[in-house]
Amino acid sequence: MKLFSFLAIIAFLSLSACTKTQDQPTSKTDYVPIISARSPLTVAQDQPIISIVKMGFYEHSADIIFLNFEIKKVLPKQYDIRAKAFYTNIQYGISLPVVSTFDTTMMLQTTTLESGKYLLKFYSSNQLMQTDTVVVN
Repeated sequence: MKLFSFLAIIAFLSLSACTKTQDQPTSKTDYVPIISARSPLTVAQDQPIISIVKMGFYEHSADIIFLNFEIKKVLPKQYDIRAKAFYTNIQYGISLPVVSTFDTTMMLQTTTLESGKYLLKFYSSNQLMQTDTVVVN
């Protein structure tokens, strides 16, 4: 009887685990971890601030396609910047220990009306990674 109870519990746990992973999405849009950024120290008015941004992963559980930067103006001349990607073929419970980094450029257009110090805050999800100060004159 104990063996039957044990086997029934194992079968139940196996089936509930299978249905749980099927309920999870196989694709999503989410943030990409930003590792670092390099921004210019100065830029002329009406010229874009062009920053080189390094992003990366230390393990993979999906196919990842970079989409764009989410740039939010939180105060005059202060911006919160996050990278977004589309994750597809997500494999829950499986990840490959592969280091993968890539560089891309982020462009923020300045105007002749807003000279001064710009603060660019680069985030890895919700964690601030670095703040760059760019003088626009």
